[in-house]
Amino acid sequence: MGKIFRKIQILFAILVVIGFSIPILQFLSEYIPNPSIYHDRKENMKAEYENIELPKGAKEIEKKTYNKITRIWIIADYEVNMKKEEIEKYYQEELSKKGWEYEKTINKDEMNFTKNDLLFVVIAKDYKVCTEIHYRGGEPSF
Repeated sequence: MGKIFRKIQILFAILVVIGFSIPILQFLSEYIPNPSIYHDRKENMKAEYENIELPKGAKEIEKKTYNKITRIWIIADYEVNMKKEEIEKYYQEELSKKGWEYEKTINKDEMNFTKNDLLFVVIAKDYKVCTEIHYRGGEPSF
């Protein structure tokens, strides 16, 4: 009985090591042939975010950039002189001009727009808007 239990322990340990190795190996398989892939992706995302014009008179309340090895998120809150419907209309027009496509969501307060592997989120309220941009590709989330 003890030998069977020991074999199960060893098998479990091997499966855990393999499970944790897969994301690391996936990361290395992208990074080794192109070491600047993640830096370039982050710079592209920043450029896309800065290319989106804010509504006139918008005042920045807070802006944060979150970085991981392979990921970046930019999140900002603004005060605007617009009602919720006006903000939504503004971003639909502004983003469609820049090549972003509207994507319906379950959450009625959130508008999602996609462009290639990027996701731009607009959360509009009367006189306030929160914008977020994320990379939504399929690599490990480090």
